[in-house]
Amino acid sequence: MNLNKIKRRDFVKTFYFLPFIGFGLSSRASKIFDIEEILEPRYLGKLDAPIKFIEFVSMTCSHCADFHINTLPGIKKKYIDSGKLRLELRDFPLDGLALRASAMARLIDPNKYYKFVDMLFKKQKKWSRSENPIHELKKLGRLAGLEKTKIDIAIDEISVLEAIFKMRQQAEKKYNIQSTPSFVINEQYFLSGNLSVEKFEETFKKISV
Repeated sequence: MNLNKIKRRDFVKTFYFLPFIGFGLSSRASKIFDIEEILEPRYLGKLDAPIKFIEFVSMTCSHCADFHINTLPGIKKKYIDSGKLRLELRDFPLDGLALRASAMARLIDPNKYYKFVDMLFKKQKKWSRSENPIHELKKLGRLAGLEKTKIDIAIDEISVLEAIFKMRQQAEKKYNIQSTPSFVINEQYFLSGNLSVEKFEETFKKISV
């Protein structure tokens, strides 16, 4: 999915595209979450795997969903499960709904993060295209066992949403990411689009595993 670059002032505007509970969360919310913990890398696979595979993802991106449903399982079976590849998802939200979905995923127990992301993508058409996507997103959060306070934080807490949006800004600046899904492999190889396993393997072969 191609993006139209969102400046900081436009980021604030995205908050008005979706319904809110309110902005009175900061004082009590800060007691039950830690920004640094929320932003900690979410890895899947052996930490010292020779292939370091970073995916920049937007939770409302249909190409990202297709990659996770149809391509990633093959990569996982052949490379992650064998200890050859470590996956890291980095948030690159393209809209306010994706931003909140990313926040919700990062408020889930880190051990359940990838299972929740998998659910978001498998059910993406239903929740992201519904008449009330926030309501549907909250339902998924409850289904994953997320308590109401954390669900509210994912939807409304400015400090959390802004911190995640900054991840996108960093990706634009450091890697010139322009679309999702995009991939950085071992800080040397850059790919973008919903590519096949075979296409990724052309790059993997360049790395000693």
